[in-house]
Amino acid sequence: MDVPGTIVLDVRSYAAWGGCHIPGSWNIDLKGNFPTFVGWLLPVDKGILLVAENYPDAVTANLWAQRVGTDRVKAYLTGSISAWVTEGRATENIPLISSDTLHRRITEDGDSFVLVDVRAPLEYVSGHIAKAVNIPTPELRTRYNEIPRDKPVYLICSTGNRSSMAASLLLQHGFRDVYNVAGGMTGYAAAGYMT
Repeated sequence: MDVPGTIVLDVRSYAAWGGCHIPGSWNIDLKGNFPTFVGWLLPVDKGILLVAENYPDAVTANLWAQRVGTDRVKAYLTGSISAWVTEGRATENIPLISSDTLHRRITEDGDSFVLVDVRAPLEYVSGHIAKAVNIPTPELRTRYNEIPRDKPVYLICSTGNRSSMAASLLLQHGFRDVYNVAGGMTGYAAAGYMT
């Protein structure tokens, strides 16, 4: 969707956004730390078109955005993504992979992809997967060129929310082979893969 001076902000869960979203949209899960992430990530000079599961979620997103000084919501997509796709409009998706799939790929050929840990540096230092590169989500706005484009990019955070935000940023910068680790480091540790 290309409306001059605006961005699309999708406030659905990372699983819903990953499955089907408007090309170029930002993903910030309303049920995560939404106000903080809105203040972290969104450009300050653009209007916002909201995609939410329903109208009450859109109202909540608008209210919380206003509370952190983001008062540029211009419209809400009535009928959510279902209305978008039934009109035959373009969509994108990114694969969600499990902790088990990530561990298997690391074990089989960890050099065939880039693993980017998008958590804060202190989280990363407290425990991370070997060979993971730490670039916190907000820093990807300017550091995305540090990530090679010739390999798949796997993104991981604590649960999947920040890595989905990171995925939306990378897609906006032309990355196409992007994966989100569902459950993040929490799921990876719960599966017994952190030693």
